[in-house]
Amino acid sequence: MAQSTTLSSAGTSTPIALNPVSKATTLILSVSSNSTGYVQVDGSLDDPSIPGGPTTTWACISSGAAMSSSLVFTTPLVYTILSPLAQVRISSSGVNTATITLKSLQSVTA
Repeated sequence: MAQSTTLSSAGTSTPIALNPVSKATTLILSVSSNSTGYVQVDGSLDDPSIPGGPTTTWACISSGAAMSSSLVFTTPLVYTILSPLAQVRISSSGVNTATITLKSLQSVTA
């Protein structure tokens, strides 16, 4: 099932909780209009469904660096992660004139 989260100001989006045993996750990052600022995709291996689990640790998974939102506006970015991933979110600094959307789709087999 596809899931999505959006962000329209600097900060971080609501995380998308994923199936942490799925072997493949595809992510699409898009921006609604040309804007200044930076946006990146963060991922975590920490499963939010485990009560009393560890504090979530986030890491940048978007090519290892933040990218200009004007580049994402012209061509949405597609990432395929071929390993388990428990959750994803968007982080942004200074993007305030556009809506950033992150969509995720996981493989149907574990």
